[in-house]
Amino acid sequence: MGLGGFFISKKLKACLAKVESNPEAPGAHFELGVEYDRRGRLPEATECFQKTLSLHPNSAEAHFNLACLYEQRGDGRQAINHILKAGNLFSERGDFANKEKSRKLSREYYKKFDIQSEDPSKPVAE
Repeated sequence: MGLGGFFISKKLKACLAKVESNPEAPGAHFELGVEYDRRGRLPEATECFQKTLSLHPNSAEAHFNLACLYEQRGDGRQAINHILKAGNLFSERGDFANKEKSRKLSREYYKKFDIQSEDPSKPVAE
């Protein structure tokens, strides 16, 4: 075991074990993504949230977290696409507080990345 493995936290170990024991559970991948994000391991976090979406495409939370990660990486188009999807999914399930949070972030992302959209509820064209 290398030093990287030696210093792995109990929480990260538990998340990795959940994914290993149940690789088809979107929640396990989501939790691992949150833990990686918390540690600043953005590529791993991104991969986990993408895996969450491959298993559960309507995860508003995974879309929201991916939007934040893409924003940090400077990928405005991906950030906007995911935050719009998150907002729409939050709206569909009646979670209006998170819908508003998503809408606020989408406006910030459009401004930050100087991207125009004719219809802000639609994903940005690639």
